[in-house]
Amino acid sequence: MDEKQELLEIYRLHAELADSVSRQRGTANRFYMLVLSGLVVLFSALIQRQNGIPLGVLMVGFGGFGMLLAAAWYVVIRSYRQLNSGKFKALHELETKLAYPFFKREWELLEEGKERKTYWRLTIVETFVPLIFFFCFAVLLGIGIYLLIANGTGGAQ
Repeated sequence: MDEKQELLEIYRLHAELADSVSRQRGTANRFYMLVLSGLVVLFSALIQRQNGIPLGVLMVGFGGFGMLLAAAWYVVIRSYRQLNSGKFKALHELETKLAYPFFKREWELLEEGKERKTYWRLTIVETFVPLIFFFCFAVLLGIGIYLLIANGTGGAQ
């Protein structure tokens, strides 16, 4: 195999790996969305059952756990962004040795993600969702702490 053919094979493999990382990121997003949504449903079910657990305790527990999960999701998204950035830097480097720098040219056409009217980086948009969940669970935690302090018994049941 000559050098150009070998470079093309390495490039093809690396492009497939970058695509694989993007698919894994999508799977991780679905996982966290499912778990956090399930947490909301479970919280709602427990409130409706009036099972004797004080409301403030439920709110603090679910709020804290939801915040931890949302923060973990945010970190996972950032990690995937960093991993893909490295992969695309390597692809751009390989493209200097090939006839057409497809990914580099595509990135130039998208103004390198610097102009939002042209392109919003997907990971920037993705991070809004865990931040929204984090905020909602933080509010739940805050209300739960307030109920625990105000009532001294864990809040209304």
